[in-house]
Amino acid sequence: MGSDWPLNVPALLDFLFRVFVAWQVVWGLVAFVAVWRDKQLARSREGRLPEATLHRFERLGGWAGSWAAQQVFRHKTRKVAYQRVFRRICLWWAVAWAALLALVVWI
Repeated sequence: MGSDWPLNVPALLDFLFRVFVAWQVVWGLVAFVAVWRDKQLARSREGRLPEATLHRFERLGGWAGSWAAQQVFRHKTRKVAYQRVFRRICLWWAVAWAALLALVVWI
């Protein structure tokens, strides 16, 4: 009972890689805007975005956008507790990228 649809692994990996990159870009933009907005709220001394929300965006894939915004706006860069969680999230994503790239090279 053979399948009528042969599995094209390289094409599937290419598609998954593109989805992975697009996912990271979209969430990176969301995280960048969220950090920017939190900085604006901090300057105006209004209600702030909860750190849990910022970390949620980072966990969903916005870690690079969050890092860029932290550097551009000099926001959350000295808060040790925040950076500890942020760095763990970055490490997790670095491992995910390494695994994906290893899979692409291996196949």
